Amino acid sequence: MVLWYEKPADKVWLDGLFIGNGYMGANVFGKVHNERIALNESTFWSGRPHDYNDPEAYKYFEQIKDLVFAGKFREAEKLADEHFYGKPAAQQAYQPIGDLLLDFKVTGDSIKDYYRELDMETGIVKVSYTEGDVMMTRELFMSYPDHVMVIKISADKPGEVSVEAKLKSPFLEKTSAKDDKLIMNGIWKYLPAEDSWLIARVEGPGMKFQTALVASPDKGKLVSTDSSIVVTNANSVTFILTIATSFVNYKDISGDPAGVCEKILAGVAGKDFKILKNTHLNDFTGLMGRVHLKIGDPMMNGKPTDERITDLKKGIPDQDLLSKIFQFGRYILVSSSRSGSEPANLQARWNQDLLPNWGSKYTININTEMNYWPAEVTNLSECTIPLFNLIKDLSENGAKTAKLYYNAGGWVAHHNTDLWRGTAPVDAARYGMWPVGGVWLCQHIWEHYLYTGDIEFLGEYYPVMKEAARFLMDIMAYEPKHNYLVIPFSMSPEQGFFISEGEEEAFLAPGTTMNTGMIKDLFPHCIEAAKILNVDQDFSVNLAEAMNKIPPYMIGKDGLLQVWIEDWIRGNEGHNMSANFGFFPGNSITLRGNPEIAAAIQKWLEPRVSRLSWTSVWDICDWARLENGIRADTAIRQFFRVTPMRRGFGSNLMPRGGIANNLHNPASNQSDANFGFTAGVAECLLQSHAGEISLLPALPLSWKEGSVSGLKARGGFEVSISWTDGKLTSCEIKSINSNSCVVRHGEKTKSFVIPAGKSIKITGDLEN
Repeated sequence: MVLWYEKPADKVWLDGLFIGNGYMGANVFGKVHNERIALNESTFWSGRPHDYNDPEAYKYFEQIKDLVFAGKFREAEKLADEHFYGKPAAQQAYQPIGDLLLDFKVTGDSIKDYYRELDMETGIVKVSYTEGDVMMTRELFMSYPDHVMVIKISADKPGEVSVEAKLKSPFLEKTSAKDDKLIMNGIWKYLPAEDSWLIARVEGPGMKFQTALVASPDKGKLVSTDSSIVVTNANSVTFILTIATSFVNYKDISGDPAGVCEKILAGVAGKDFKILKNTHLNDFTGLMGRVHLKIGDPMMNGKPTDERITDLKKGIPDQDLLSKIFQFGRYILVSSSRSGSEPANLQARWNQDLLPNWGSKYTININTEMNYWPAEVTNLSECTIPLFNLIKDLSENGAKTAKLYYNAGGWVAHHNTDLWRGTAPVDAARYGMWPVGGVWLCQHIWEHYLYTGDIEFLGEYYPVMKEAARFLMDIMAYEPKHNYLVIPFSMSPEQGFFISEGEEEAFLAPGTTMNTGMIKDLFPHCIEAAKILNVDQDFSVNLAEAMNKIPPYMIGKDGLLQVWIEDWIRGNEGHNMSANFGFFPGNSITLRGNPEIAAAIQKWLEPRVSRLSWTSVWDICDWARLENGIRADTAIRQFFRVTPMRRGFGSNLMPRGGIANNLHNPASNQSDANFGFTAGVAECLLQSHAGEISLLPALPLSWKEGSVSGLKARGGFEVSISWTDGKLTSCEIKSINSNSCVVRHGEKTKSFVIPAGKSIKITGDLEN
């Protein structure tokens, strides 16, 4: 799991190495004399608590519905843009805290033997080099248990460590230093010279923060200046840094960041580097060490990672590097989403821009959900807790939106949200008039229960699922032409349609196929959860009756899965995978249960050429569900293709964000493709969505030999698999909850009952 390099990152953001503990993130550049460590804190966002809801919006719901039902789609969109959006119609952005700068004494001696690495299993960055005849070494990590970043700088000869530490921030209010401590206080204010239509301008102060740094040198001299700490002629020095903001919750930013920092630092006082490191290792490796994927040639690890990425972009095979990219998705989830932190956002935890791509928000019409696709299957269930906290907040705020916009019960969220839990529609109708963001998020609640069997969790979150379903039940109406029960107006994310040739493109429509898939997802989950919890029998009956009245999945005259209840001409595709929701990540369409619909999805996929983005990893997941290892292999290889519009991966394995034009910054990162790639690989190796544990359902054709250990299957099972010459050789299945299971390999199935805590080993013929 080690990434390594023979040169520093210099100034390129995506050459730096990311570390994090959920609460905080840092990008470590590894520069020799003037090191930059860029800092983030999960709650530091632009703006301040704000209610986006428009109390007048309810006046227009029936009017928009009537226009849509009358086929006046463009008029409906215009009315929604004018009267059915949030105030303002844009949200807030994730912000950078600033930088820790380490300026080392320059000797003038030559630098040689430079080495830089990130060990994804330990979460530790190491930098070493020889300066003259002295070998300098740095170790850096972010500890979740201790809530701090720890840096140790040492030399192999006594008295050779001399360094000055400074803190800077675009939001700096005051820096102070005394004895061994450096403090930076700041407060958010709107700074960009130019505005972005995606991020609302807010005047006046926002969140306060403090960054606190403590230095502990071994020997040598420690002095403080007005704005720095200076260590000279030490054998080594350990720096401990923490960050806190005034965020209490999405309604309250009156917290005391100085008091929080003081408490955190008091908790690590007296702990030396070894103790701090061991605490971190026990926590981090306990998560990352659960799953291992071995494919390809391990001898490839003799080549620096950045050179291997360059070769991969050229199409040179390197399955061992693919296993690292698989693990990197797990690594950034562990590093950006831990209990007590905010969820992983569009850049996970690492952002240096005041106006980041898309605001680095929570885009809940795919991107946020994709961030968490790998969590359960790759044995990181604990990392989903921040997502569930977000969903609970949204259900609270979204109840107001449901009432004010739709005069409905339950709760609703649309396509974007932010730290302030905005649930009103934003941006524009063709992007944001999509009242099922909360419905999609509820899928993660049910999935968490399926993987863990946690009844207490289900009892806590079932009301959130139920109220999301209640909202749909309150707003659904009979579409007059076909008499289907539908969500009156929504859209298929970013894909328009034409009623006929030459007409203007429209977006709002009743009963999109994605809506159908989401209803077929949420309602059965609510019914099953209510049965398990022995509650809400009458409500479950109502949901079941509604299910019989919604539109069916339909195949158009082109042989493809229809996107709308009418077989309209497809417009420009944006998200373009949306109609496939029921196939993946949902399971209301399955390969064997709905072969005709699955074939229509395959026909749509066949001409597609993947490119580096989150849409392409959805391709991989769909090919996996189609059990097509040949096309899954092709999609994985195409995923790394560099095009004029997509700049590929940075040398740290993070895809470049946005697109290569003037609107978005391709030099920044966007994490969803990483998370989705990890989920796609897992889906090729193990599936459990159709009531079976399916082994190697879509093993990529070129992955001839390998093994994977520690993946999770629904029902509470942990699975390890080995294969040779593309064929299953052995499998071990451990039961967590004593459930029975049906195991599939190819066309063969077999049932097993495994006691809780016990394992069975089976062969490629499913014999044990």
